[in-house]
Amino acid sequence: MSRSKVGIFGTVSSIVGIGLLVLTFVVALFILNNQGNLSFTDITSSMSSLLYAAVEALFLGIMGWVGSILLLRGIEFMKVERGVGVVTFKVDKGVGIVTQVEEEKKPESNAT
Repeated sequence: MSRSKVGIFGTVSSIVGIGLLVLTFVVALFILNNQGNLSFTDITSSMSSLLYAAVEALFLGIMGWVGSILLLRGIEFMKVERGVGVVTFKVDKGVGIVTQVEEEKKPESNAT
């Protein structure tokens, strides 16, 4: 069975997206299971723990976002290979360019 480049790209992109999503959930589960009883003795340790948790949340959020984008694009490319879908990309056209169209002038009839 011969596959086109679009189909191969779609399959690879989907596999990478699924892998990234699975890795995101495994890392999140590992972080959740390693959280112990936190006792804060001073403001410095509590702020550093809060900052570390925020960085972890951002990291996991970005990994999940990129994984889902890769998965969706891969599925769209596989649809294109089978002839069921169309992949669209946003293209900005004519930013800052004004085009004018001349209208046809109708002859005026003066009935007197």
